[in-house]
Amino acid sequence: MTTLSQFSDAMRALVDKTAQRVVAINPGTRNAASGILWRAGLIVTAEEALGDDERFELTMPDGMAVAATLAGRDPSTDIALLRVEGDAGAPLELLKSASAVKAGHLAIAVGRGTNGEIAASGIVQECGESWRSWAGGLIDRRILLDLALGRRSHGGAVVDAAGDLIGLAAFAPRHRALVIPAATVDRIAEQLAAKGSIARGYLGVGLHPLRRKRGEGAVVVSLDEDGPAKRAGIFVGDTLTAWNGAPIHGVHDVFRKLGPDTVGSTVTLDVTRANQQTRVEVVVGERPHR
Repeated sequence: MTTLSQFSDAMRALVDKTAQRVVAINPGTRNAASGILWRAGLIVTAEEALGDDERFELTMPDGMAVAATLAGRDPSTDIALLRVEGDAGAPLELLKSASAVKAGHLAIAVGRGTNGEIAASGIVQECGESWRSWAGGLIDRRILLDLALGRRSHGGAVVDAAGDLIGLAAFAPRHRALVIPAATVDRIAEQLAAKGSIARGYLGVGLHPLRRKRGEGAVVVSLDEDGPAKRAGIFVGDTLTAWNGAPIHGVHDVFRKLGPDTVGSTVTLDVTRANQQTRVEVVVGERPHR
């Protein structure tokens, strides 16, 4: 029979093992965050935690301070990649498939501050199918935890009872801990390492939600010069009501649909213009990199 002290020691050993692959990130203009040693010289972290900074100081697991630069970022999946000089250590072994994680499984979040590792434990509260973020990024699984995370753990590792990586620690509404699955991290980090960015769909429109009493949709309030929407014949004042036949309930509906896989595709938009219904075909472009 496992005693409470044995369980405690096992948890501590798991945190210690994981912490050897977790670094502290000290942006110049934001609160400190954490990151995971993904490959030699490459750190994955939460994109939202970095702000607009492109240079960072890292505290490595051995306490050494090193400089890092931004190698790439993808706001649509909340994943960023940092590059350091030399060998940043062996990567934490990723789960082959996040499908092994289910509601009720133990989850341990490990981050790092300047004074050492940070840990929190709980269970997987919810584990659902793939979903798209508000910016259109495809997330392989919806994984929510029942534990609260401090800001310094943002971008750190979430592991299971075997020490395998469930994913990257992020934040969901109402302060619940959201996990970006290991499969998503690996897929996006591969592309960021190769290209520095992820293609994102682009219409070139500024949108505003329609007032409820006037129906549902998104009103075009601005158009980018020579953007896809303007070239297709969309006008300021048009209301977008459907995307390939699926109703548009608001602004976020449009941006959720503009994932990387939409670049170059032709979509049919239902449009209300001067109380008349029409349809416009638009070739989705690639969002300019910031």
